[in-house]
Amino acid sequence: MLLNRLLWDPQYSGSKDHIIEYVHRVGRDTIVKKVKIRDVKEIGSWYFVVNTSSGMKLIPFHRVTRIIASDGRVLWGKTDTSNSKFEGAV
Repeated sequence: MLLNRLLWDPQYSGSKDHIIEYVHRVGRDTIVKKVKIRDVKEIGSWYFVVNTSSGMKLIPFHRVTRIIASDGRVLWGKTDTSNSKFEGAV
């Protein structure tokens, strides 16, 4: 899995500033939030845990929309993120 490689493979030691975008639903709205890979604390079989300003948050993999390199290149992306609102920078 790409997240495991970016986090743990020494070849990708510079990837800690890469960004994970994921879908967060609030009522009927779909918001795409961003977290830095350096904030990922655990990876499970169907989720990852990230440290946010409001505490630890479990995020299922199916909610991930994109993984973006620190230079802006999209390393991986889901095809349908239509009708999403994007929430500010990391």
